[in-house]
Amino acid sequence: MPRPEKKKTIKPARLREGDRVCVVSPASPSMTKIYYEKGRAVLDAMGYHVVPGRHVNDRRLLFAGDAKARAADINGAFRDRSIRAIICVRGGCGTAQVLPYIDFSAIARYPKIFVGYSDITALQTAILQETGLATFYGPMVSTDFGKQMTGYARESFLTMLTNTRGETELKNPARKEMVTIVPGKTEGRLTGGCLSIVVASLGTPYEIDTRDAILFFEDIDEKPHRIDRYLTQLTQAGKLAQARGIVFGTFPQCSYTARDNYSKYGVTLLDIIRERIVPLKIPCIYGLQFGHVRSKLTIPFGAAAALDATNKRVTVESAVT
Repeated sequence: MPRPEKKKTIKPARLREGDRVCVVSPASPSMTKIYYEKGRAVLDAMGYHVVPGRHVNDRRLLFAGDAKARAADINGAFRDRSIRAIICVRGGCGTAQVLPYIDFSAIARYPKIFVGYSDITALQTAILQETGLATFYGPMVSTDFGKQMTGYARESFLTMLTNTRGETELKNPARKEMVTIVPGKTEGRLTGGCLSIVVASLGTPYEIDTRDAILFFEDIDEKPHRIDRYLTQLTQAGKLAQARGIVFGTFPQCSYTARDNYSKYGVTLLDIIRERIVPLKIPCIYGLQFGHVRSKLTIPFGAAAALDATNKRVTVESAVT
């Protein structure tokens, strides 16, 4: 069955000082309420009025309450016209469980800023494909704002959520180098996120659409042979061949250690990525700082972007109005 036409990108209204910001937990609850409370306090100090979702600190097994309750918080935040932005507490696991209960029609009617990363990838992919709303792959309440977020990360967050004009280059912090995997230039709409979560979408109603896209991938605590498995699956599903370019993050805790059986072969994650990506002959770079790193860029998930892999440059258009 042919895939439906891509939704036209919807840009939410920009974030302003004094805006009401709702915090929600689509996945797991905060590991400790100390980080949650500190994150709320930081957002308050930045000039925003923080409104917690009703079930934000619930717990059921590994999740922040049952799927319907978590979805209800998300739906309520989008329907509430006084709320201007929604920021996730943390990732973890279980976000995909809420997707059948999300009111995508309400999201399309009342578009607003939505921020998260890691396991939240599942919801961000679905929102983009079901509504066209651009979201933001960026810092979360407990895992970032609650843990001494760097000035670099804060500046990127504010730029992406407040700048309404022109293009912005996604630049790494000083001394964080990128690597060209395949040279070349291309343009497309950004989609992707946490690699293992993207792969988990295959075969579901929320399967990632990579047609004419610039993909951005990152992950944490996945060994090179697992990354190889994910990239192989995406290749065999035809997802990578449909893309125009790929931007990889840095994949912390994804190298072999001396205790790993495969360590004796001396194979690195970059070796694996080159093996899978070079034959595709599409522009690709490795090493952009986003996702599971402390000094992170905020990526406008769904925005138009340009990739110059030869010169290791990524520029994105404004994703707010």
